[in-house]
Amino acid sequence: MEVDQQQQPIQWPEPPTVRESPIYLCPPPWSHEDRYSGQAIIPNIVLGPYHLVRNTEFLQQMQITYVLCIRDPSEGMFLRPVPLPGIEFRFLDVPADVNKSSIIPHFNHVNQLLREAIAKGRNTLLCCSDGIDKSASFMSAFLISSYELTAVNAITFVQNRRYCATPSPQGYRIKLMEYELICSAQMSAGESLPGEAKCSRHREDDEVEVAEELALGARPIATAVGAANKRAK
Repeated sequence: MEVDQQQQPIQWPEPPTVRESPIYLCPPPWSHEDRYSGQAIIPNIVLGPYHLVRNTEFLQQMQITYVLCIRDPSEGMFLRPVPLPGIEFRFLDVPADVNKSSIIPHFNHVNQLLREAIAKGRNTLLCCSDGIDKSASFMSAFLISSYELTAVNAITFVQNRRYCATPSPQGYRIKLMEYELICSAQMSAGESLPGEAKCSRHREDDEVEVAEELALGARPIATAVGAANKRAK
């Protein structure tokens, strides 16, 4: 897709401050119709529904050159690439049953893809079927990893940009809480952030252990972090 050279520069929102709560942010006005559009979350990343790939005016306005779509396998029939010059499509199939699946490696994979796109100056449309649950959760995971936010603060930051973003309470929200603990443990151990070039060989084991701690409530969260931290060493 050719970008109009006379287009006005995009007014990107400020990214979150590392480890700081976004509660001070003033959300922009929101209407029900806005859920059908896309919103810039941080520089170079726009969050929204997949149908925006057919909105050439929006794609040109946001200068999108990369579409990263999160879908479950059953959605492959209707969430498919659209022939658009100058736009690369990438699809990530994630398990439909989040609670019974290992989602953390998918978080790390998307984080790496987003970092690579940002490094190249590419504007990315991060999307899922409706831009509410799956893609919003992966956007939150990126903020947890990149800006050291808690899961709650990451979700709040995304909702301050896209008010309808709602990671499923019994699904992705729990996985984001687990991811927060794993990222915190790895950073405390001095390891590279999840999604960067180096990966912990214990990451999937840590996910299982932290999930068990959260489910059983047998030990405080701090102890669960310490356990994952110990494994990372």
